[in-house]
Amino acid sequence: MTTETTMPFFEPVSSEGAEPIVHMLAVPNEGMMSGQPTNCFLMGYVATDGPLTLVDCGSPGTMPIFEAAFEALGVDPQRINRIVLTHCHPDHVGGAPDLKALTGAPVWAHPLEQPPIERFAPVLKVDHWIEDGVPIECEGYRLKPIFTPGHAPGHVALVVSTSRLLLAGDMISGFGSVGIFPPDGSVAAYVASLRRLLALHNAEPFTAICPGHGPVIPNVREKITGYIEHRLAREEEIATAVGQASPATIDGLLPVIYPDVLPHLTFAAKSTLTMHLRKLVEDGRVTVDEDERYRLI
Repeated sequence: MTTETTMPFFEPVSSEGAEPIVHMLAVPNEGMMSGQPTNCFLMGYVATDGPLTLVDCGSPGTMPIFEAAFEALGVDPQRINRIVLTHCHPDHVGGAPDLKALTGAPVWAHPLEQPPIERFAPVLKVDHWIEDGVPIECEGYRLKPIFTPGHAPGHVALVVSTSRLLLAGDMISGFGSVGIFPPDGSVAAYVASLRRLLALHNAEPFTAICPGHGPVIPNVREKITGYIEHRLAREEEIATAVGQASPATIDGLLPVIYPDVLPHLTFAAKSTLTMHLRKLVEDGRVTVDEDERYRLI
């Protein structure tokens, strides 16, 4: 895998001085995700010799990046005693087999992520299945998983108990919006998961969002609310475009809904459009025929 000339390193994430310290490593990607590195998180009491936790593992072939980052931070990778996966798309699970072999650490994932694991990292053995709301006990802190399906069927976000940092995985991005992909994605489930995160934040605020891609997000309520509003507005935009075309096709709708999409993001845009149309059909607002032509009811 070709990587950027400047090797990324673990950078501390501000958490109002709370321990454990959370470090973020932006691991480069290629193809559709080029320009959007995957954030992986190392947490624990790094200055001591105690155990550490790694959340998400980047794409396949990125082991040299992790090894250089561990060395720069002065961390023996053998200190990592658990690997937790927010979900198992290739840019988050691809590096897990090599990192598990390097560290000897057991792997945590949600059981609904078994199919993508078999597709994207078939040699990986998951040692512990994550349950919604059941804390993962770490050394001096807990990671509380929040079941947040939609982007992936078994997606989980993680709350660091001592700092209330939200490790959001691909629920929220620092680079625009999040793609929803067939066959396992669901716009309805994704919006419901966003609403769940907002309700949890309103009840006990998160201090910041650590997204799966992009910079740390301090304005938690504004970001989640904006994401919900964006999805609902996009759905209405698509419904209107279907009504104007009647019948409409995905290829015909794509330049209308995403007129400025970059070439390498066309697949993500087309996938998300497809999933929005699927929701409109399921909601009884749109019909689709055997030739995949859509009509507004």
